[in-house]
Amino acid sequence: MATYKGITFPDHVAPLARHMHSVNDHREALAALSGTWDTLALLAHLSNLKADMSEVRASFGELTGELLVCLAEEMLALADDTLGHQAQIAVEVLTRNLFERTADIGFLATDSAIVDACIANDAAAFATLRERLHAYAARYTVYRDIVLLAPDGQVLTRLADGFAGRSSSPIVGRALGGQGGYVESCESTDFCDGERALTYAWRVEQGGRAVGVLALVFDLEREAQMIFERLATNDEVLAFVDGSGRVIVSNDAARLPPGHRLGLRDGAAALRLGGVTHLAAQRHGQAYQGYPGPGWSTVALAPVELAFGDDAEAAVAVDFSGENVFSQRLLDVPVRAREIQRRLDRMVWNGRIHQAAESNAFSRSLLEEIASTGRKTKDVFERASSELLTTVASGLLGEARFLAGLSVDVLDRNLYERANDCRWWATSPVLATMDAAAARKTLAHINGLYTVYSNVLLFDTQSVVVAASRDTSVEGRQLTGAWVADCLKLRDPMRYAVSPFEPSDLYGGEGTYVYAAPVLVDGSAVGGVALVFDSTPQFAAMLRAALPSTAGSMAAFCRRDGTMISRTGELPVTLPTNVLSLAPGQQWSGVLAEGGHSFVVGATAGSGYREFKTSDGYDETVVGVVVIPCGQVVERHVAAAPQVANVAGGAEIATFLIGEHLLGVPASDVVECIEVTAAVRVWRGGFAQRHVGFVTWNDMALPLVDIAADVNAAGAPQRHALVLKAGAQWFGLLVSELGPVADMKLTEERGLTGKGDITKLIAQLARSGSVFIPVLSPDAIFGGPAG
Repeated sequence: MATYKGITFPDHVAPLARHMHSVNDHREALAALSGTWDTLALLAHLSNLKADMSEVRASFGELTGELLVCLAEEMLALADDTLGHQAQIAVEVLTRNLFERTADIGFLATDSAIVDACIANDAAAFATLRERLHAYAARYTVYRDIVLLAPDGQVLTRLADGFAGRSSSPIVGRALGGQGGYVESCESTDFCDGERALTYAWRVEQGGRAVGVLALVFDLEREAQMIFERLATNDEVLAFVDGSGRVIVSNDAARLPPGHRLGLRDGAAALRLGGVTHLAAQRHGQAYQGYPGPGWSTVALAPVELAFGDDAEAAVAVDFSGENVFSQRLLDVPVRAREIQRRLDRMVWNGRIHQAAESNAFSRSLLEEIASTGRKTKDVFERASSELLTTVASGLLGEARFLAGLSVDVLDRNLYERANDCRWWATSPVLATMDAAAARKTLAHINGLYTVYSNVLLFDTQSVVVAASRDTSVEGRQLTGAWVADCLKLRDPMRYAVSPFEPSDLYGGEGTYVYAAPVLVDGSAVGGVALVFDSTPQFAAMLRAALPSTAGSMAAFCRRDGTMISRTGELPVTLPTNVLSLAPGQQWSGVLAEGGHSFVVGATAGSGYREFKTSDGYDETVVGVVVIPCGQVVERHVAAAPQVANVAGGAEIATFLIGEHLLGVPASDVVECIEVTAAVRVWRGGFAQRHVGFVTWNDMALPLVDIAADVNAAGAPQRHALVLKAGAQWFGLLVSELGPVADMKLTEERGLTGKGDITKLIAQLARSGSVFIPVLSPDAIFGGPAG
């Protein structure tokens, strides 16, 4: 623990507290009030005021520290969660992207044109192959180079101009030594001009003999910037780092250049970078479909001066109970503040009662000042408590938006690959022969590498299936659907067709997308390739990756027409119409209520990836939705205190609330107000069903009386008891809250009549301006008629 400005914070929070403007504003306000409390306590002691302020002051002091620490910890948690979401999304998205690369290299290394060129080993074959590599890169735009090398390391051909000699880079030997597996490396290679490059290599074989090595050089820098640009919103620095903490690539080479080693310890909340303290979050990637990733993590950094800035979402109304999203400590802070305030109210109220028979103007003024300072303290605590709740609620809204954005980003990136796959596989020389047996073998090999498809089909110009990768029962069947005709009409090898998301007999009657591209020979379509996306498990996996940790949360993909593409559970709340009309890339979050329950909802409309859905003519916006349950709907409005002005020459009336009913008794009839937390509750019939228990008072068992049912407020909270006397019997009247003690004019009416038990308890009416307050008779309350 460490102390900052008189407040003891946990060690990881204390160095950052001075940057939390909200915490400091509340601390300064409470410090000023603390000085006022000290002055008032001294004046109360000197004036012999019968009000012991020490316990209340000590409680306020304790709660001040706890409140500020809690607020600081929640602000730090919100900032850390924001950075953590950015870091986690970055590494998860990259891992999924690189998983696709491991499939690409495995399939491309078996491409007959590549194998034949390695065997022919002549300039003409390599020149022709280079054109094919350009066609591949035009579809799979994630690569910046493709290099084909001989077993001895000699560069045979490559996509980009560059090193053309014999490579001695270790990746070549590792690929040659691998038996049917990829090699992943992010080291410097001579065929990449000595630069560090993320490269995937595979041994090219013919009859089990190595005839070459194929290397795909991933465009990591561009891909990283695309990921980081979507995530960094407030001058955050994002970087991929290797297992030793060395920066691979970042979005700010000035602050985090490649090769820079970060001294970030496990669990560290901050580090200094360029002389500036930054909040830090580090997240590691998880394996995806068996692919472990390159062993990297993402680090997200934010300057502390910006990390705790005001958030517009802090104004969100927290109209929900939040028992499943707010910690008990968080929920206890406003409860404790109200309890302390009630003790202060009781102390001031008793002080006014004790002064009722005196004309000590100073004591009365002092009590008013104590009450005023109490109200100011209460206001500060309420604002800080409200800010605590809104800080957490803001974090929930941000989490829902972030995760909804992650879900559609992963979806668009995944389906981008599907558009690439169908266009590239349609260029296969084997499939162009339309030979069923050869095509079936090729399609099975493809589907073994690319497991996201339930089936891969080759169909002819009559839309009849020639060959299938898995379910061969569809062979000979004529395909239907507009997408089939659209595919066969295409003459541009860069174009493709997609079915709507709809139930398909190619997918057991379940909803899916089918991607198709024409097989072109001399510019004419001789058939087409159709990829049946295995949508149910694939979309479910995407949504699970975006699912919040809060129990009961759900996620969904929706089309603009409201069609559910996939969901993890039933949608518990009706979505606003504007959610389905979000523009690509637009986000929304809010708190929705239905059936008495509240939900934090975040939504993001997908905006495509690279050329997919942005410039390739395909228009299919999917909206990702994340729903987090946050308890019951509650109203957090605080009832305004009754405004009762003193009337010159009036009688002193002590007012109180039972439920929402403002009532009073003559101040001279009140001994004091006491707590009832330790009351013994009983039920008795007989003389009065209002007698509900006892509480210890002045070493005696004080009977407690409940008149809530008489004033139509049954079940109202009972927090205080007014000690009154009926004849020779002392008793306590249970009340909800205390009102002012004020001089009021009494009416002449007595013995009011009317319906209900309340009229039997009223002795007179008190008036202050337009406010009329029933004045109750202690005798009538305890069991006798009103006087």
